[in-house]
Amino acid sequence: MNFFVHIGGERLEVKVKNGECWVDGSPVEVELAPSAGTPVRSARVGGRSLRLRPALNGRGAWRLEVEGRVHQAEVLDPGQEFIRQARKAAGVGLGVPALKAPMPGLVVRVEVQEGQEVRTGDSLVIVEAMKMENELRATAPGVVKRIAVEPGVAVEKDAVLVEFDAIPSEGEEEGEG
Repeated sequence: MNFFVHIGGERLEVKVKNGECWVDGSPVEVELAPSAGTPVRSARVGGRSLRLRPALNGRGAWRLEVEGRVHQAEVLDPGQEFIRQARKAAGVGLGVPALKAPMPGLVVRVEVQEGQEVRTGDSLVIVEAMKMENELRATAPGVVKRIAVEPGVAVEKDAVLVEFDAIPSEGEEEGEG
């Protein structure tokens, strides 16, 4: 099994086969064991024992608490990674695509502000549809460019709710690029 992990601005290629694991081509000793009755797991990575609490935040988006520190990670299969790299090579922005209403509903809350940096899995907008509140989350890291709705506004399916810019690279000034 091959997959790609994007975490903290890094891209790691992970391969797992026959109980062995390689990260970016280097073998890594990994043992993962569930803790009885809790979402906490114990892991041995490279001989070091760690406590971690993984939580899936959406398609491929993970919130990982490792030894009390929280990390956001995106895990992609080879096909998803190919598309990501092709978009990057074509100059298509890697920021969060515009957030659109998945169904008609009423905006209950907007959880972000313009200019705010968001990470994969962050809550953006709460929309009520069919008497249920639906929390809409970021699918990739980005910076909130424009909020197109406010609480109390009715929206149609596919209405743009929030638009994003890519997060500027280290050393890149806003407006350049």
